[in-house]
Order: sequence, then C-alpha cells, then structure tokens
Amino acid sequence: MNNWKVIFATVVIFGTGVITGGLLVNYVQQHPRPKIARRVAATEIHAAPTNQVVKPADNSKLRLPDLLSKQFLQRLDEELLLATDQHEAIQKIIGDGQNQMHKVILDARLEIREVLTPAQRKDFDELVKRPIRKPGLGTNAPAVLPPATNALAN
Repeated sequence: MNNWKVIFATVVIFGTGVITGGLLVNYVQQHPRPKIARRVAATEIHAAPTNQVVKPADNSKLRLPDLLSKQFLQRLDEELLLATDQHEAIQKIIGDGQNQMHKVILDARLEIREVLTPAQRKDFDELVKRPIRKPGLGTNAPAVLPPATNALAN
C-alpha cells in the first residue's frame, strides 16, 4: 500500500511539471522578446549634429551594473553587429564607467565612516569586507545580508 503512495506522488509531481512547462511555453509564445527591426551596418551609422541633443532610449529595466558589464557588451555585439572599432570604443566606455563607479563607492564608504562612531567604524569595516549573498536566479527576493555581529553580546 505504501508503494502506491510513492508512485501516486511521483505521477502528481511529474504531471505538475508538464502543466507548468506547457503554461510557460504558452506564455513565451504570447509574449515574445522584442526583436530589432533591422541590423544596421557600421557604415550606415551617422553621428547626430552637434547642435542636437540626443536623448537615450528609456531603458528603465537596464540597471547601471548591467550596463557596465562585459555581458552587456557581448549582447550589443550579438544584437547590433558592432564593428571592431565600435566594440573597442564601447569596451573603453564600459571600463571607464566601472572605474568611476568604483571611485564613487569608495568615496561613499569614506563619507559613511566619517558619520560613525569608532566602534561602529570597526563593525562597518568588517561588514564591508563580507560578501553579499545574492538571491538565486529568477527570484524577486531581496539580497540577503550576512547576520550582523552583536557588539553587546561580546
């Protein structure tokens, strides 16, 4: 009798997976990823007149760390078919942006330390050294910080 429960549970789990997969395929078919209408060759790209302000497209879903990543450059290469000189120029822009972000983060840490008491500074320095555990892929859960040490308990 106990074997039938295990078999039934396995069938239910398998069936649930099949239904979930079918729903996912249906969702992807109804919500396709937008495609670029036409790929532009590097020779067709023209600079905007100097008196015209070019506004960037609304990329509200593109976060700054994503924009400054090597994966973003690879995506640009694949989707826009960048010329070699364009790739190198964008790679330099991304590298410069990463360096600027690093400097901003360091400056912010120094400013934060100035506000803290000496005991808090010690704890802050330890906290900054610990890596932040990020949630698993595909979750909307916030990043989980390691538990803080309680200075009063020591």
